[in-house]
Amino acid sequence: MLFVEAFFYNDRTVQATEDRTMKSFLCRVLWRRFQLLTALGILLSFNTAFSVWADQGDQSLPIGNPATLEHSTPTGATEIAQRLIPFPFTPPDVKLKEKEPLSGSNNWFTKHDKNKIDELGSLDFYAPSGPQSVGVVPKLHNTSAGIEIYRLPTTLSKDTFEKTEGPYRPGITKKFSNKRSGEKIAKFKTYPVAQPGLACFYISRLLGHLVEVPPATYRTMDVQEFMKVGNQARTTGHPDCTQAWANLRGWAQSANPKMVAPGGKLVYGSLAQNPRGEESSPEDYWTVDAIRGHSFYKVLSSKAPVASLLKLNDPKSLQDLALAQDMTRGVILDSIFRQVDRLGNISVAVLQHYVTSDGGVKWDDKVNDKDKAEAVSPLLPLKRIMYKDNDDGMNWGRDTISVTRILNDTHHIDQTIYNRLQWLAGLMQDSEPGSNAKIRDYFVNVVHISGDNYDSMKASLIKQAAALKSRVEAKDILVDLDFEGTMKKLYAKEIEAAQARKNAATALPTVAEMTPTPSP
Repeated sequence: MLFVEAFFYNDRTVQATEDRTMKSFLCRVLWRRFQLLTALGILLSFNTAFSVWADQGDQSLPIGNPATLEHSTPTGATEIAQRLIPFPFTPPDVKLKEKEPLSGSNNWFTKHDKNKIDELGSLDFYAPSGPQSVGVVPKLHNTSAGIEIYRLPTTLSKDTFEKTEGPYRPGITKKFSNKRSGEKIAKFKTYPVAQPGLACFYISRLLGHLVEVPPATYRTMDVQEFMKVGNQARTTGHPDCTQAWANLRGWAQSANPKMVAPGGKLVYGSLAQNPRGEESSPEDYWTVDAIRGHSFYKVLSSKAPVASLLKLNDPKSLQDLALAQDMTRGVILDSIFRQVDRLGNISVAVLQHYVTSDGGVKWDDKVNDKDKAEAVSPLLPLKRIMYKDNDDGMNWGRDTISVTRILNDTHHIDQTIYNRLQWLAGLMQDSEPGSNAKIRDYFVNVVHISGDNYDSMKASLIKQAAALKSRVEAKDILVDLDFEGTMKKLYAKEIEAAQARKNAATALPTVAEMTPTPSP
């Protein structure tokens, strides 16, 4: 109000005269009202501009512009990293932000996805020092080959880390583990596992942000850098990994187009975020028989309504509800991609869940002060299923996969994945003019999968959508899993109270109320 009062003070000083007339009085009142509205307009414009700036961040690039990030290499080749590009269609249940085509809820592509993909794309494989410097070393455990990217420990330089911790180390490098210093932040994989990983991330978002699939994006790497790392993997902790690396080195040397881009200077593949805090594949938990023994499985496999199986007015029911919804979503995703090795690649993460003042439901592995201020519910630590490894998909010739029995047992799904499947399957069959061609172009040129793999994925997705629709119409599956809706109902009073406070705080007085009484 000091800004507005300054106008009034100056106005009184300039306008004060002893021969005031009714005409001048009315003019002065109108002038004051104009000044007041102008001042308020300036303040509101400033607040709006500040909110936009604060939301986007001064370092944030607009989504899709530029489409790629580039990195020069010591050999003169230019590596590229694909940025997130808006999908050409938006489902009717998604509310996009005003300034960018992203969702504020975990039901579509989010700002978190955009930022993580930009972080992945900004990684510099060659910076010798500084905050952008990372360790680039071979994956030497488990069965598949790949390159691991590490945030360097403060005690080691890039060169020292890569030379000492890159190769096989007796007693440390084991069949299923290979502990290194620093934090593993990303994984680069190429043929034959890159395309399943890339497509799985995008489909997971299109169908409703399924099972916490980590962000992944297309990335290239200088073939000489790839060979340097690959030569450290001539001995690994697992014979299958050793053979996989031998195959990759051979294909890279021969410039096989399945992994080497035209020109022979760049290897291409998937660069995926390595999530934190997850528990990977506990054997006693994720076998089919063990899964069938857990309480959440009794929910999804029963033909009775969910409301009769769980006390939905009790927050304790949320854990079983969350895992039941995650499991059904996961097996549907695996069925689309014909993922054959899922039961060995299920992870669990404990995430903090809360309801926001505007009625949204959010969750993440860590919560900051801003999140806490936004929450109207307690922070609820709940286990969630995470699909962090999605390499063994696109086995299009497989009729059955490891999770087929679980899908056959399932009698409940949520409305989001059911509606999204029908929506996307329809678009892939030209429910809108030219929609399939636009989606195919997106997956070939943005996601970077082959046209043949898109065609097979499309056929598989349409088949799964039709099969689920048939079971829903036959009442073999009930569309009554609703984790987020249940959380909102549990804390409906808190949401209502928060919105009432917000409305009261933002209510502005009228101009008449704020105009002072003219002095005599």
